[in-house]
Amino acid sequence: MDKNNFKLEEAYGDVNLSMLADFTLTNGISGHEREIAEVYRNWTEDAADDISYDNLGSIIAHKEGVANGPKIMFAGHIDEIGFLVKSIDANGFIRLHPVGGWWPHVLLSQPVTVTTRKGAAYVGVIGSKAPHGMPVAVRNKVMELKDLYVDMGVNSKEELEYLGVQVGDAITPKADFHVLANPNYLMSKAWDNRIGAAISAEVIRQLKEEKTDAHIYSVGTVQEEVGLRGAKTAAQKINPDIAVTIDTTIAQDTPGEDNRIKLGVGVTLEVMDASYIGHKGLLYYLQDLSDELGIDYQFELLAAGGTDSGEIHKVHDGVITLSISIPTRYIHSHYGIIHRKDYVDTVKLLTEFSKRVNASVLEDLQNYKR
Repeated sequence: MDKNNFKLEEAYGDVNLSMLADFTLTNGISGHEREIAEVYRNWTEDAADDISYDNLGSIIAHKEGVANGPKIMFAGHIDEIGFLVKSIDANGFIRLHPVGGWWPHVLLSQPVTVTTRKGAAYVGVIGSKAPHGMPVAVRNKVMELKDLYVDMGVNSKEELEYLGVQVGDAITPKADFHVLANPNYLMSKAWDNRIGAAISAEVIRQLKEEKTDAHIYSVGTVQEEVGLRGAKTAAQKINPDIAVTIDTTIAQDTPGEDNRIKLGVGVTLEVMDASYIGHKGLLYYLQDLSDELGIDYQFELLAAGGTDSGEIHKVHDGVITLSISIPTRYIHSHYGIIHRKDYVDTVKLLTEFSKRVNASVLEDLQNYKR
């Protein structure tokens, strides 16, 4: 390599980093999404004709189409994984109740934020033992979640109670937003699935000055990590004709992996996962549209795990549904990494798709399996 002529990649596309940081750094575990829903509203209300909520708290930003035009639902869940305060011992140490799937191995010595009923936020750290003199068998064992605790830097249970901390309060991973050495790589907490929510929001923002036949519903769904709950109620409220769920998927481009799903390809079309099988007509339409627009893509198939598509596609008499994935390294931890190209290209594809869907396109998709 000629170091004199070597240059790092330039940042790909137009990305509002302030928006992405706002989405990722806002706390909002499943069942506690009020604050992140407000962020979603702040970034979409100028582009939407109206904003509403379902009774679980999912936020729906709607852009009007023509009378009786097709209804497209873009869904990105706004909840992140975290914990609830399970108990507080006499010395003020907090035990954890998981909200979403955690591997305890990634938690030791990581900071968290405990948020009280009144909205006060206090920082603590998940305790870990020093390795000095630790038996090999203990050192090599992944601790169980029941053995972990949060150290809040207090002397007693009474101090925490005075601060307003109680059983059931939300405990959220605490992290910072980073643009890495190559500016296309972005690192933060909660990419799962604030990146999908940001894409859903950005599509309607891109359509602000456009007239579309289709009604566009940009939806930030709640409680996905604990059972795809908000997707079901939001879809029942909207009754969409077409739905695209945007969520993360596991990047497999790190050491020891098979390099099948990589960061920075462009669009990742999910053929199926454990919760649904993608509508083939919609899959092929978006594949062909990607080819037309010069957007690179890869295909994802998951044997385990699901997305909001798992509930949306079963609503009423069935919804034409597909998931689009954003490959992410180290999901379900304090820090994940995504690539700008995947974000930019996905927004570009879905924005153009929104412009093209009309009654004829919907009819073709509806007739695909008949």
